[in-house]
Amino acid sequence: MASLSIFGSHFAGDFFLGVDILVTSMLLNFIVMCAAVLALPHRNPKIARDVTVLQSRRLQIPIAVTGIMLLGTFLVVHLWKDMTADVSAWYLRSTPLWMVVMAIATCIYIREVRTLKRDGVDTAVLFRTLPPE
Repeated sequence: MASLSIFGSHFAGDFFLGVDILVTSMLLNFIVMCAAVLALPHRNPKIARDVTVLQSRRLQIPIAVTGIMLLGTFLVVHLWKDMTADVSAWYLRSTPLWMVVMAIATCIYIREVRTLKRDGVDTAVLFRTLPPE
């Protein structure tokens, strides 16, 4: 999806529009990772026990909270600058394009999960364990 958005930005004549879309995705992705650090011990204690980087929960929590706050601030500034920029058309703003790309990706995800469930796969069990490294 990200490659398609950059490809589309190239044809729109603004390569940096694609870069802005990727920045939005990366910031949100890193915020979700920080939230996962906070939620993992409650959601899946077995995987949380296997964490090998920064094993101390007393360090994990403040670092994850700080990450959410800093990255959230960067995301708000990034979105504010995008939505208040003077552009000639809505499709030259990265935020609406990012939302369209994410909506398409969400539809693909939902379709694939429905296919798995229809084929008898227990998705709760499937997503509870990590694939082997």
